[in-house]
Amino acid sequence: MQGVLGSVAPTTLKSYAAAVERFWGFTWGAGAGALRPPSQEEVLRYLAHLRAMGRAPRSMRHDLAAVSFFCKALGFPDPCCGFIPRRAIEGWARLAPPLPDRRRPISLSILRRILRVLPDLCWSSFEVQLFRTAFSLAFFGALRVSELVAGSRADTNGRALSFTDVAWSPRQVLITIRHSKTDQRGKGAAICLRASRQGPVCPVRAVGAYLRVRPSRQGPFLIHGDLSPLTRYQFASLLRACLGSAGFPPSEFGTHSFRIGAATEAANLGLPDKAIMAVGRWRSRAFRSYIRPQWATGH
Repeated sequence: MQGVLGSVAPTTLKSYAAAVERFWGFTWGAGAGALRPPSQEEVLRYLAHLRAMGRAPRSMRHDLAAVSFFCKALGFPDPCCGFIPRRAIEGWARLAPPLPDRRRPISLSILRRILRVLPDLCWSSFEVQLFRTAFSLAFFGALRVSELVAGSRADTNGRALSFTDVAWSPRQVLITIRHSKTDQRGKGAAICLRASRQGPVCPVRAVGAYLRVRPSRQGPFLIHGDLSPLTRYQFASLLRACLGSAGFPPSEFGTHSFRIGAATEAANLGLPDKAIMAVGRWRSRAFRSYIRPQWATGH
């Protein structure tokens, strides 16, 4: 059982456990006693309940996968593998297609303006260097926030960029991504960012300046002066503050806007599809949904 549970990422296991707890609570109620194999009819009633609550088909698929995983792990028959549950979700998705992702990209020009206002929003020069590095790496590396910073101060899964994952020289910075959303087995990927002439938005210059003030300490690469890790919440909070201070509506952006911006900028420069896929480590044509030419100028 322990080996089966360890076959998925800790964050996935946590979300699966929460989904199954909701399912069992709906199906049998609190204090129902020993677990028993759920039936396909019970799964269908739960899916209908989720649809009545307005849950998106994508969310329903996640819950279905969670129930399926735990049933198999417990040695129960899988009540989710039949034709009807999956086709029901497929049909609901067709009847109510998902809303398009309208998050705006953070372009090079927006990044430049964000970095310009950092000194007014950070309480120390160390924090300025920390967030200048975080934002620059997120954009030029087309990184997901989960690949860059810790999920929380107590996050111990080690998936954030670590000190040993970064190799710096005046001409380039090499980054090792040990795990990612599409690499749960940890095959890893290497990113090489070369020095540019973009001044304050050069990722190599930003990392070099940060390393000069960062304590020489193992652990997460992006840390505060008190050695605590930079968290996702802190990253997102200061990003919103910077966007607002720079004159942009924060509600139209998200942490993923750096990755969207990297794809949009690459397309705007005329890079071929294969090159854009390499920039963001995309394995399919899904990267095209990240290209938002209407926002290419960043205004």
